[in-house]
Amino acid sequence: MKTTKRLTILVLRSEALLRAVVLVLALGLAAVFAFPAVAWSRTGEWVVYNTANSGLPYNGVTALAVDAQGNIWVGTGRWWAHAGGGLAKFDGTNWTVYNTSNSGLPDNDHVSLSIDAQGNIWSGTEGGLAKFDGVNWTVYKTNNSGLPSNHTGAPVFDAEGNAWIGTFPNGGLAKFDGANWTVYNTGNSGLPSNVITDVDIDTQGNIWANTMGSGLVKFDGTNWTVYNTANSQLPHNDTSFLSIDGQDNVWIGTYGGGLAKFDGTNWMTYNSANSGLPDNWIWNLTVDPRGNVWAGTKAGLAKSDGVNWTVYHRENSGLPDNNVYCVAFDNQGSVWIGTESGGLVVYRPRPAVDLNGDEIVDIHDLLILIEHWGTDEPLCDIAPAPFGDGIVDVKDLEVLMSYWQQEVLPVSLLAYWKLDETEGDIAYDSAGVNDGIVNGEPTWQPDAGHIDGALVFEGVDDYVNTPFILNPEGGPFSVFAWVKGGAPGQVILSQIGQANWLCADPSGGNLMTQLRYSGGRIVGPPLSSQTVITDGNWHRVGLTWDGSNRILYVDDIEVATDTQGSLAGSNSGLHIGAGKNLEPGIFFSGLIDDVRIYNRAITP
Repeated sequence: MKTTKRLTILVLRSEALLRAVVLVLALGLAAVFAFPAVAWSRTGEWVVYNTANSGLPYNGVTALAVDAQGNIWVGTGRWWAHAGGGLAKFDGTNWTVYNTSNSGLPDNDHVSLSIDAQGNIWSGTEGGLAKFDGVNWTVYKTNNSGLPSNHTGAPVFDAEGNAWIGTFPNGGLAKFDGANWTVYNTGNSGLPSNVITDVDIDTQGNIWANTMGSGLVKFDGTNWTVYNTANSQLPHNDTSFLSIDGQDNVWIGTYGGGLAKFDGTNWMTYNSANSGLPDNWIWNLTVDPRGNVWAGTKAGLAKSDGVNWTVYHRENSGLPDNNVYCVAFDNQGSVWIGTESGGLVVYRPRPAVDLNGDEIVDIHDLLILIEHWGTDEPLCDIAPAPFGDGIVDVKDLEVLMSYWQQEVLPVSLLAYWKLDETEGDIAYDSAGVNDGIVNGEPTWQPDAGHIDGALVFEGVDDYVNTPFILNPEGGPFSVFAWVKGGAPGQVILSQIGQANWLCADPSGGNLMTQLRYSGGRIVGPPLSSQTVITDGNWHRVGLTWDGSNRILYVDDIEVATDTQGSLAGSNSGLHIGAGKNLEPGIFFSGLIDDVRIYNRAITP
């Protein structure tokens, strides 16, 4: 009744909204439900282009740029090696390749690419700088121009059209106005290093440059300001790519120290220990039109919206190579990704239709969208994917309804055992490839679970063992499961040989965890709640770790929390329904259903 009344009030807000709801009824119920959505992966659609299936000339892609016509320009090469296949242009169907043999390109190994206001393509290579207007090539080298080194990145352009070019290993920073060259180096300026890894310009016209070994430098046209590990919170002096967002925050990637955000006064650092960043080696850093930060690392592609991290890697997406060299965005919202040896990838994200994060598209998501009708609320502006068009309207509604009542699994879901099988000795992982092996003689109950089926454990020697999922000391994570039955002292989930993650305490059957800090002679305490889970009713039990705090949940309510310096690490697999060492007497006796593990701390 409350939901109906709420919807009625919202509908009366505007005539446009009324038309929208009519569309839901007329199109959504009649048509959308009749036809399933396009079959995507749970992250979206991934297409890989490589030398075997396309005109890509080399499988290492170090640079990307998108022109005004939507053509993708692909600079090939490999970091820390002299290799590559030249420059490729891809119009979505046809490939055109430019190399040292058939064009004026000075070298086949690319450092970076850029496009100026006139649409010229600039290639920074290991053998000089080239400008291509679609017909003619103009090449700048040390022997025919003021370029201080032939190892050069592509330029960035200031408001006056001056090109600012970072060079290495000993050339410094160059400014080119189309006729004259000005070179800044350690001998004639405040530049701390002549090895420039990347350059960007903020809205005030300040030049920001990353260096190898000497940190970050800012040049306002007169004064030089250097930021390094000694005088700032920059996490590493070997800085890689940088990017400036719409608020003029400077994002700095490093080779080994993670990444940093600098707003001109304050620093925030992100690494694999305090965030969802999968690796501290940052090959590339890019900010998309929505303000999301994308970091190419040695362990996959990471995206941060300022709160949550999403990591794409070979195991959970269509990414062919975890070494991500570069990222670019086209005007359709697709993400183009260059890799070390897996070729070029285009990722077309699945629309973010699960607006409230409960992993199903239903009336709750529809109400959220309606509440923001006619606004520019980013949460609901889902069409066209992934950045929207600045207004919540019929286009967003149509996309939402096309996923009505569908399950939407988040990328952060590492493993998901529904336990809905009807027979056999495999517990299938619905989120990945971590299928479990059923041991003993537990019984499949297709209709007896809290959500569809469940697995009944008899408490003697029944359990499921799984492959390695995560190392608890590696960063935030969460684990949740539905259980019914059990007895005090019994274990729901454990990591083999390491710790019992979810269990009932021996004295009263309250939820507890024995996953804790362990370092040398110091061992942290278990965390126990005062909430009984062995009363014969269904309970959703959970443990989350945010990097500092352990939190236990029962039926999505926080029941216990404490702070730990870290958690004991392990690279072993899991036991469902048994203790870490398969100890007799603590096997679970009851039903277990819907076991989920996430690579972030979630709040149910």
